[in-house]
Amino acid sequence: MKHLTTTAIGAVLSVSFVGEALATEWNVSVWGQRRAFTEHIHYLADAVAEATDGEFTMNISYGGLSNNRENLDGISIGAFEMAQFCAGYHPDKNRAITVLELPFMDVRNLDEEVAVSHAVYAHPAVAEEMAQWNARMLMTSPMPQYNLVGTGEPRDEIAEMDGMRVRATGGLGELFSAMGAVPTSVTSSEAYSAMEGGTVDTVAFAQHAHLSFRTIDIADWWTENLNPGTVNCPVVVNIDAYEALSDEHREILDAAVDDAIDYYLENYGELLARWDAVLEERGVERITIADEQLAQMAEAAAPIHQAWIEEMNAAGLPAQELYDLVGATLQEVRSGN
Repeated sequence: MKHLTTTAIGAVLSVSFVGEALATEWNVSVWGQRRAFTEHIHYLADAVAEATDGEFTMNISYGGLSNNRENLDGISIGAFEMAQFCAGYHPDKNRAITVLELPFMDVRNLDEEVAVSHAVYAHPAVAEEMAQWNARMLMTSPMPQYNLVGTGEPRDEIAEMDGMRVRATGGLGELFSAMGAVPTSVTSSEAYSAMEGGTVDTVAFAQHAHLSFRTIDIADWWTENLNPGTVNCPVVVNIDAYEALSDEHREILDAAVDDAIDYYLENYGELLARWDAVLEERGVERITIADEQLAQMAEAAAPIHQAWIEEMNAAGLPAQELYDLVGATLQEVRSGN
């Protein structure tokens, strides 16, 4: 039997170390189950693994690493390298991006939602605030305007929302509160049981969430045109992990984002195209809110916008600048520039 020389052993160890150093494995914390809301993360993981010949992989965990309200905390301590969270779960930790959760901001479709989200994410104030949690914005998880499902008699007028117990977070919760409703911020995973048990009368979700968390299964009605706003849910990466990537892997990750978002939009579009059939299959009544009722709600949203600007200014954030950025981005998108 031949013995390896000291030089040969060193060479073998060096190659092994280099090979190991090139391999990067990230853990990704999300919640619930795989659904339209997480498809861009799966696309990103597949794209990165393919482009790096398996040298950069992602393990996507649904609740196994953290719960949804603690994902940003997990990122801050490096418990995992990537995570998804929603701003409304802890608005005090991500104040700057809550501008995207203000009600009646006139965002009309998913393409516009992507545009305004990424414009705000790119603002220095957002980067600075996220850096406090050792987090770097990677991409949004665009959701259409929320609408209500409910049990019992439909709530299609503002007067009928007085006393209504509604699952709604962030700016939407403030808006419903202004209508006399009683908002609660139970997590998406708890919404079904809250509705089934009578803790809430109504739940505000985007379509995919009504399906995934089964609130549509026990609903009597759906507001098809309320469209009061939505929740903003970024995907972030741990700054240390991101900076530790090789230049090549970092470039591959960044380059895959746009394609991941495109895939998400295509996939979500297919879900929206099926939505009418979903309502019919489950016997859910479609409720249309009258224009004058919507106008009153939009008017009630204006003081909420102003209060947000004043509160964020007092906290040292460039609130008016962030607020105006949303409007300017919408104008730019609609002008085709």
